[in-house]
Amino acid sequence: MCGRYVIRKPVTSTNRIVHKNEGVDDSENFNAYPTSLLPIIKADENEIILTNFIWGLVPSWSKKMSDFKPLNNARLETVTEKITFKNLLNKNRCVIPASGYYEWKKDKNNKKTPQFIYKKDNTNLYFAGLYQKNENLEFTIITRGASSDLKNIHSRMPVVLEEKDIFKYLNTKTDFLTMINNIEPPNLGFHPVSKDVNNPDNNRENLIDQI
Repeated sequence: MCGRYVIRKPVTSTNRIVHKNEGVDDSENFNAYPTSLLPIIKADENEIILTNFIWGLVPSWSKKMSDFKPLNNARLETVTEKITFKNLLNKNRCVIPASGYYEWKKDKNNKKTPQFIYKKDNTNLYFAGLYQKNENLEFTIITRGASSDLKNIHSRMPVVLEEKDIFKYLNTKTDFLTMINNIEPPNLGFHPVSKDVNNPDNNRENLIDQI
């Protein structure tokens, strides 16, 4: 799963990709968490747009938003089958820019230590996602089984796109599974960080420092 991530300078770091910015500022977030308003990249006809949506998608068929816990993640293995997601794949794909994300590693005593996971070349990660315009503007992050170098931390990880693949992914004529299954795993590094990240109220740069 993916439940917390980091985004540094979302405007500056995506300006090679984005044609239009709809109200996103360049502030940094070192502890982005579900229910937050966060930047996503989406396509609108021939424009690539950076805009803010809420992390956590409530199915459109839910009678009341309060009746359903928002879905922060969508599993790659079932995303083409579940009614909540499969229609969005054909019209509402998005990409979530991130500088890295947090995952919690369990030891043999079930004690959890947060890890910060990032690209070794320090460029952005781009998570594959889906969005919808319901009562709110919402998105979810698609996850898959973890790559071999991350399996000892957690069994799941976000689907990560390379920058060069963003336009192809956002084009809903692109076959989703064919594309995703041909993506090379990203070259990721990781290190343990302070448990201060456990509290979503903590949001400062040194949260990503190795301990």
